[in-house]
Amino acid sequence: MTSRKFSDELIARMPDGMTMPPFLVQVMDWLEAQGGRQTEWDGQALDFDRQSLALYPIAEWGKPGTSLAAFGDYGRFSLKGAPPPVADEDKRVFLFLRTGGDGSYAGFWLDESGQQWIVHYGSGSGSDWWGVISDDPVDLLKLIAIGYDEPAFREMHGKTVQEAALDSTGVDSLYELAHIMAEAQSAGIEDPEDFHRSKETLAKEFAAKLERGDPIAGDLGQPHPPLAFQNFLKSEFGIETPKRASDVLTLLPEEEDPFAQWLQETQPPPSPEELARIEEMAREAKKLGAEFNRDITGEQRSLTDRLKGWFRR
Repeated sequence: MTSRKFSDELIARMPDGMTMPPFLVQVMDWLEAQGGRQTEWDGQALDFDRQSLALYPIAEWGKPGTSLAAFGDYGRFSLKGAPPPVADEDKRVFLFLRTGGDGSYAGFWLDESGQQWIVHYGSGSGSDWWGVISDDPVDLLKLIAIGYDEPAFREMHGKTVQEAALDSTGVDSLYELAHIMAEAQSAGIEDPEDFHRSKETLAKEFAAKLERGDPIAGDLGQPHPPLAFQNFLKSEFGIETPKRASDVLTLLPEEEDPFAQWLQETQPPPSPEELARIEEMAREAKKLGAEFNRDITGEQRSLTDRLKGWFRR
């Protein structure tokens, strides 16, 4: 049985010079009290470095549409794996919040003056978001409270959680999704007229519910934002959850972002073998683009630069 609070365990692993805002401690303690701490897997106890603190009770975390965001100790920070090639990089960054299943995280960064920032570190293989989120932990909580399944992807930040879910399912509108769901629920009705009548009636009902954000049995294409977490933030701290991340976050272009620039300057250059792999991946991507009648010749440089994110570790 775990004897120490999750927040205490996490704070004990922070580098010297960093502080965990009491506000975040209170949030983590509440999540743990709600049953969000995963302490075992398949009946086996997990060491703390493999534990997670989710935005939902663990029993609900695996449901379709839930967010992958979770607090945890995500190891020593190193751009190229342990041991860090730059003496102080593991003392400058502490990643404590998973933002995507691709290996993307948020955490603290100390700049050259010692100021502590909340930053995002994309995996490179999925998310290409490297930059400052804010100097205020409230902004981080607003981001994850929205309920994006993977808040790591900044291209979703201009969308509501429902719009982002539609984007991930490949449908163009709530109306189209409502028809798909209605057809699935009308399956088994043998009479064509009854089937059509049932489908159209359900489609109108589902479209109205989707517009309001109401749950629909079956879960197809629906997000499940952490409503209890949202209510806690509002009742305890007066924090309203924004509709879109872009309503609260103003992100700088990578070439102007101090954290992204620090990563670029700190990261050792790729080895000749890694550069060769990058070029090969770019050639393969270009070939695939041609096969699907997509001309990406003009994007070759940016594509190669994005693939270099594979080597940001």
